[in-house]
Amino acid sequence: MLFTIAIPTYNNEKTILKTIKSCINQNFDDEYEVLVVNNASTDNTKKILQSLVDLKIRIIENKENVSLFENHNICLKEAKGEYVIFCHSDDELKIEALKILKEKLRSRNYPKRYIIWGQSMFRDFYEYLKQFNVLYNTIISGERAIQIFAIPNGLTPSGTCYSRKSLLEIGGFYKMKTRTTPSDWTIMLNAALNEFEFEMLDRLLFVRKFASTAIGRNNKEIKRDIKDAFSEFLENQTIENKEIVRNNLLMTYNNLSYMLLNKFFKIKFKIKFLKRKIYLN
Repeated sequence: MLFTIAIPTYNNEKTILKTIKSCINQNFDDEYEVLVVNNASTDNTKKILQSLVDLKIRIIENKENVSLFENHNICLKEAKGEYVIFCHSDDELKIEALKILKEKLRSRNYPKRYIIWGQSMFRDFYEYLKQFNVLYNTIISGERAIQIFAIPNGLTPSGTCYSRKSLLEIGGFYKMKTRTTPSDWTIMLNAALNEFEFEMLDRLLFVRKFASTAIGRNNKEIKRDIKDAFSEFLENQTIENKEIVRNNLLMTYNNLSYMLLNKFFKIKFKIKFLKRKIYLN
């Protein structure tokens, strides 16, 4: 099986049904699965899912609530597809999403270490890639990818397609100390260090209109979450990889990079800051 559409959910009784319908109604002839992992919801999500047993979906009920990204790891471990595309339970996949992804994967000869995503209705990642002169439908890899993902800039898993086995081999999504710790940033950096290829399509694969984890956050909370994510990331890296990240952070000329360098690498340097917009999911 080529694809699993994974829906990690927690207390999404108002939107989960619409999300599932967008996933099971794909204009796609090949077999695929829709996997829903309910993270011990306390609202009516479980009841809604129980009413959908006749639909072609597979449901897993967590016995206890886990972190947001640990629930993503459960999706990865339980999925049967070679590639997993996430669709959060307040988002919707476009009806041609799997068809578009298959065409691209086939043109790339079904890469083993690969992460691909498309345009978005909210916080489109292309605005960030343009700062590095990266175009749509272009493979990003090696040192270039490390530079792009070295600074705190998350890419939401929702609407993103991952090569499942290889992502699990490098540890999947990192642990979270807070609900909003940007593990979606550090997983991209970890994947870049592990020779993954990345590509952004010029097509709209899903509809996302807001980021629920970003609501009500102030600068202090954002910096705390970045610190937590980077600490977890460094604990899982070799000395060689830490040095690679340090060198690439030096090249990004970013305020938060400066803060992280001083905090985690204990070095002092003078740098002229350039203004750069940071997108956090």
